[in-house]
Amino acid sequence: MKSFCYLFFGFFIFIFGVPLAQASEKLGMAANTEREIASLTMLSGEVKDVDGDWCVVQDSEGTEWKIQVDNYTETIGNVLPGVTIAAMVEPDGHAKEVKVLPE
Repeated sequence: MKSFCYLFFGFFIFIFGVPLAQASEKLGMAANTEREIASLTMLSGEVKDVDGDWCVVQDSEGTEWKIQVDNYTETIGNVLPGVTIAAMVEPDGHAKEVKVLPE
């Protein structure tokens, strides 16, 4: 189980880390600093409710998280109730990137 968690975490760091670094380089900025990356939280779970820019996500442990998905969020897929997502979330609850996962 522990090795699965490491594999799962590594996969998501690869999926989300590379596009974020490439996007910042395209904008003429330096790649994300370690501090910026450390402030992001990886969240995955099922979307329970969507209300405007905010949605409630329930993780595998049953904890519900309220995150903001707006025009500044890079979204891959449609965030709708019932879908499973993986998201990179800032401390204030704003999602930098959201990806809808296949079922």
